[in-house]
Amino acid sequence: MRRSGAGLVRSERVVHSLGEDAAVVMISDRLAMLTTVDFFTPIIDDPYIQGKIAACNSTNDVYAKGGLEIVSVLSLMGLPEDMPGEVSVAMLKGFVDFCGSIDAPVVGGQTIICPWPILGGAVNALAEIDKVVPISGARPGDRLVLTKPLGIQPIMEVLRLPDSGQDRMAEHMPELELSRSIDLAVDLLTTSNRPAAEAMLDVGVNAATDVTGFGIKGHALNMAEQSGVSIEIYKLPVIRWTPAIAGLLKIPLLQGEGVETAGGLLISVSEENVEQLVDELGRRGCGGHVIGSVKKGGPQVRLSDDVDVIEVD
Repeated sequence: MRRSGAGLVRSERVVHSLGEDAAVVMISDRLAMLTTVDFFTPIIDDPYIQGKIAACNSTNDVYAKGGLEIVSVLSLMGLPEDMPGEVSVAMLKGFVDFCGSIDAPVVGGQTIICPWPILGGAVNALAEIDKVVPISGARPGDRLVLTKPLGIQPIMEVLRLPDSGQDRMAEHMPELELSRSIDLAVDLLTTSNRPAAEAMLDVGVNAATDVTGFGIKGHALNMAEQSGVSIEIYKLPVIRWTPAIAGLLKIPLLQGEGVETAGGLLISVSEENVEQLVDELGRRGCGGHVIGSVKKGGPQVRLSDDVDVIEVD
């Protein structure tokens, strides 16, 4: 055992911990346990859908490391005393149903009384140690691939607006198309990164992380710092109409700083393998946008002056 600079007690079994999407702990010469925890307050009114989002967001962290075999999930809930019972039941049902859809067994959990509703999970997965994908492996010459478009924050902000605010949005974009963008956002929020993780393991990649609360620029910076490289982002795939919404609501989406939830994988892959990765992602029904490149120097992240914004529907 040893104590890290942050004051954490460390074991020789610990392969990865701080700065990674999930801690990686050796349990044999070949096998590792990936463990992570994540929870947050609701971002959508429908409690069942919120449960699915929370489960998707929690489990995606181990998929970012290449851990496909989730062996246990513990639900974490905080409930206000005055929350109707049917709401908490619906949240937990959504959580459990989503985990069931990806063969991730919910084995228990903990519930507390809390002023704000919260939901998430502690997730454990198994992986062969030589198949674990670090965040720290990005190499100069690599290309960056993103598997889901950005723009969750603008869509969620629209859903929180009062009727007068939503009417204002309708003045700037067709109501039917805005509704389609909302539907796409909800679909993305409840789509697991497991197929994308399977694709990256099949092809072989150098580094990966998932894009969540720090936005594309923040998570790319973490990769750059951990890898000792510089990253340039020259393309931003976004949900259709979110650039307009972000402009109206003063959200820095096009600066790479929009907050994401249950976002896609950001993958650093060699130039030789990038086309194969994009093809494999497509074959598995995932997106695969080549959005940037890895260079010597840094660590830093910059958006190109003429960054290409691609609206996805």
